[in-house]
Amino acid sequence: MEQKEKIPWKPCSRSFLKMVAMLSMLCDHIAFVLVPADQFTRCYYIMRIIGRIAFPLFCFMLVEGFIHTYSKKNYIIRLALFAVISEIPFDLACSGMIVDWSGQNVMWTLLIGFIVMYWLEKYENNVWLRLLIVTCGCVLAYFMYTDYSFFGVLIIAVLYLYRMDRIRGMLFMGILLVVQNMIEAFAVLSIPFILLYNPEKGGTHLPKYFFYAFYPVHLLLLYIIYCLM
Repeated sequence: MEQKEKIPWKPCSRSFLKMVAMLSMLCDHIAFVLVPADQFTRCYYIMRIIGRIAFPLFCFMLVEGFIHTYSKKNYIIRLALFAVISEIPFDLACSGMIVDWSGQNVMWTLLIGFIVMYWLEKYENNVWLRLLIVTCGCVLAYFMYTDYSFFGVLIIAVLYLYRMDRIRGMLFMGILLVVQNMIEAFAVLSIPFILLYNPEKGGTHLPKYFFYAFYPVHLLLLYIIYCLM
């Protein structure tokens, strides 16, 4: 009797990873905007550590979205639109200013990372040109002062380039996370979630734009709460 191949137990669906990323981000931003670090030091840092899980998950899901989307150009337009929409809420939450050129929201980082993947796919057989594409993306993120800067673009590029070798991709991503700073090193806590990701597993399907809208809306609400405190 032929024995069926055992499929590794991977319980994390796409929707589950998105929910984990959103809740982690919310925890991080509540601490950043509302919790005084000097008065509630332990609470502040625990919440920020939990918040480190979010960005690698968003990067991973961006790569998955890039691979499976029907229209990459529409995806780019969507990211650009929400990057613009999110900028004022981001600036208000971070600095209390309507416009603050000292830092741009993470949607810009994801947008640049997506565009980098777009061109990496077109020149998959040209190593030197691919290196130039990643370098240009990193330089753009650095000079735009995007959230996570060039490290964010590098992480997206690594996850894309090693999408068929997840273990090695996690290793290189882990290195990029650890070398940033002590608190960012806790972002490696996202790795088990990614390793348990199952692209075929179903889950609760939320409205298409819910995950995009959550980012600017929650930042704006946190700023309003901060003003009322």
